[in-house]
Formats: sequence, structure tokens, C-alpha cells
Amino acid sequence: MTENQEGPPWYFQREGEGFVPSKLARNPWYDDAVAGGPTASLIAHVIEQSGMAADMEICRITIDILGVVPSSLLTPRITPVRLGRQAQVQRVELLAGDKVVAQAQVLLARHMDTPEFHPPSPYPDPDTVAEGSVLIGADMAGAIRTRPVQGSVREPGRGIIWFRMDGEVVQGIAPSPFVKACIFADFGNGVGSSTRHDEWSFANMDVDIHFMRMPRGDWFLLEAHTEGAGNGHALAQNVFADRDGVYAKGSQTVFVGQAQVLI
Repeated sequence: MTENQEGPPWYFQREGEGFVPSKLARNPWYDDAVAGGPTASLIAHVIEQSGMAADMEICRITIDILGVVPSSLLTPRITPVRLGRQAQVQRVELLAGDKVVAQAQVLLARHMDTPEFHPPSPYPDPDTVAEGSVLIGADMAGAIRTRPVQGSVREPGRGIIWFRMDGEVVQGIAPSPFVKACIFADFGNGVGSSTRHDEWSFANMDVDIHFMRMPRGDWFLLEAHTEGAGNGHALAQNVFADRDGVYAKGSQTVFVGQAQVLI
């Protein structure tokens, strides 16, 4: 794991064909592992840099975290699954050595001007909300700022929070709104947790994002709540917005166990 940083805080440093994580990418559930948010943002960076969406619209990203993502060199691999004129599916994998530790299915569709039918976006502008610290050891050395509208990751219940990230996912490369938004897509299980963090673990096993459009600007809102049947797993349901309105909806499968029990 990379220890020293210069310039803006960053999660990963490019090394050959792969990426080495810094301490800021640390997983809160494990030592010497990478958290879901940095993992999702690295996959988003790989998608963007590949140019796969140059002439198409990203409709959905489904990220599966295949166990512990180690704090070691992570190498991406992209495999076309479907290459149609109307729709495409690409698979993005992150490998630690020869082991796949995370993967994503990316669904893309051709761009076409069509009628708009926006979902409601009843959220206050971030400029009207006071800043407050709601993250637990995941603020990227202060680069991630929060403006809570409702709730906190420390207390169970529905949460609504504005996020801003002024760091870098990959050192030396300014992240796009799309890449930043993929970081915050991992936060729903914490923002909208239905259990206390000191009593129960609520690590997510996947991240699913359905984009209506690409996000814009620097502030990104996440509204989240979790529902479950008391059988060891639950579902975090997430809404994502920017200043212009809701741009995506998503979900996470949450592994629930006693605080010391980890996946």
C-alpha cells in the first residue's frame, strides 16, 4: 500500500498496467484491504479511460465485490460481452495477481433525442445546507466534505447527505463527475443503515447504479434507506442527485452480521 502522498489526496497511483492503492483507500471492515468506494471509483476511471462510452450512453453499472479487495497492485481487464448498434455490454474486472477480486457489468445504449420525464427532486441546494462531519474514517484526509440534510452514518434510519470530493482517484488525473459519483454510490449502506454500526456490520457485497443521465457539477446528493427481513442480508436503496435533479437510482446487497463478523 502506498504510504506517502504529494499534492491533492489520491486513492491510487498508476504503476505499469495497474494501480497501487494508498492508505486513503483502506477498507473500514478489514486491515490491508481496499474499500468499496475507491474500488467503484477505480472501475469508473477504467471505464472512462477506455473510451467505451464515447458514442453511447451508460445506462447501468453493476459492481460485484468478490470478497476482500487486497491493498496490492490491481490490474484492470475489459472484455466485450455484447457489441450491438443499439446496446452494448462490457465486463470490467480488477485482478490482484491472477485472481479477479471485483468485476462490473456495464450496459450502454445508443444516444438518441427522446422525451424527458424527470423524477421528483425535493432536495435543498447544497449551498443552503451547513457542513457537518458524518463519515467514520472515510473522508479521504479531508478531501471529502459532507452537508447532511437528514440522518448520519452513525445512527440508523434514512439518510440524505450532500457529498463533495476534491481529491483524485488516480494520482495526477482530475476525476470527472461520473467517477466521483461512483465513489458515493458505495456509501448508501452506511448513510441509510438500519442498524447501529457498533452493534452490527453492514458491509455491502455489490453496487448497482441505473443512470438516467451523467452527473454534473461538484456536489452529489445521496438519499438512502435499508430494508431487510432479519435473515442475514438486507437491501440498501439509493437515490442520487446533483443540483440539476436526480440523475440515477441504485441499490446494494448488504451483508448483516454482529459487529465482529465480516464477509
